[in-house]
Amino acid sequence: MQELLYERPITLAHRETVELEADDILAAAYTGNVAFLVVGDPLSATTHADLIIRARNYRAPGSECTTPVTVRIIHNASITTALGSSGLAGYNFGQTVSIPFWTEDWQPDSWLFRIGENSQLGLHTLCLSDIKVREQSIEDMSRGIARYQPPRYMLIPQLIAQLVAAAQHHQVDYLHPERTLAIALCRMGAEDSATRRGELIVAGTLAELLRCTEPDEAQQQEDMREDEQFEEENPTVSEKEMDARREARRVQRALQFWGHPLHSLVLVGHRLHPMEVEYGRAFALPGSRWADVARDVYGARDT
Repeated sequence: MQELLYERPITLAHRETVELEADDILAAAYTGNVAFLVVGDPLSATTHADLIIRARNYRAPGSECTTPVTVRIIHNASITTALGSSGLAGYNFGQTVSIPFWTEDWQPDSWLFRIGENSQLGLHTLCLSDIKVREQSIEDMSRGIARYQPPRYMLIPQLIAQLVAAAQHHQVDYLHPERTLAIALCRMGAEDSATRRGELIVAGTLAELLRCTEPDEAQQQEDMREDEQFEEENPTVSEKEMDARREARRVQRALQFWGHPLHSLVLVGHRLHPMEVEYGRAFALPGSRWADVARDVYGARDT
């Protein structure tokens, strides 16, 4: 259908295609026109920048000199251009960080110190949630099996939980659940909010945003009873399988409140302008301490 629309052949290029078949792409671009279509900002990925560098230094087969391939960049909409919808001023943002999925054996947190550097300057931090597409399990990789895991997208609750866990582990003072303001950005630019597939912006403290999907005591008791019953009916079930069951439950609750991916989060810096505070009121959760924390902790003046 897409090839009929564009009247051009289309190749769905995954990351390994771009990394391993770059020479084929450039050879085609040297003798004709090749459009490399991407989602979001075209130059945020180092893979894309590497392709441009290769194009500049391209040497045609049989040639002894460099014959650069002409590259034209057409800039695209992305989360970085949609940040203005949060009400936070673009010139008050510092370094952007990516928050990867943690595993039992791998919990990188170098991004925490980038947040700290931004915090020292009073700047906001855009936190990008991890995306796992066409990922292989360690077992399959070790066996050379070309089998891919289902796509996974980090949602707001897990993103915040990892932020808080890293901050507590390193005992930093610039990221605290009750005293740090944040704005969640979900599906920016999308429509159809009635089905939780449209744009959603929510403001509050980290703790308030995290509590949105936490079950109350009654629900926790119900979950425990369901797990106990499941274990009784399935006596051979492993703890790993039970953990997966609990995680699926958490994901489902997150989807019910926050809706479908993609999700991002902005940690609000202390260089907070009164207009940013006022703009953010429209997105604050019911009963949120957004304005109080902005005034008492951040020192923002009332408008």
